[in-house]
Amino acid sequence: MSTNNGDEMMKVFIVEDSGKVRELLQRMLTNLPNAQFVGSAVDELGAIECIEALLPDVVILDLNLKPGSGVEVLKSIKKNHPEIKVIVLTNYVDEFYIKSCKDAGVDYFFDKTFQFSMVRAVLWSLVYDDHSARKVEALLKNGEENPKYSLEQQNAA
Repeated sequence: MSTNNGDEMMKVFIVEDSGKVRELLQRMLTNLPNAQFVGSAVDELGAIECIEALLPDVVILDLNLKPGSGVEVLKSIKKNHPEIKVIVLTNYVDEFYIKSCKDAGVDYFFDKTFQFSMVRAVLWSLVYDDHSARKVEALLKNGEENPKYSLEQQNAA
């Protein structure tokens, strides 16, 4: 993955069945220095195959896929490539999904409705340095953008 001195690009893969959301995420990536969009998938099998082939640094993952389940994609990623950072961005934010994702090893879990912009903040922190990562953690812990659904808050409970 990239370092804060810009040695290499951070490769980002998107798993999202909504064309509009995929387009928004791709646009976000084009405006983020040192992040490179490397591909996308709309279903579970396509996502697993592409991630295995491309080995991105980060995967932005929706849970509701047609066909398939984002939770199964997450399990596959963390089993085969635990170093890949996974950001779940979903409308399914009830306790069942939060727990399922935590148990599978998710790195970040965000509500698509209220926390969409946090994806950019996390990507920025991953591209650059620990200082930025600490700022993102502080935002989540201080109540920015409805952190009720942030993984860090769930871990503290």
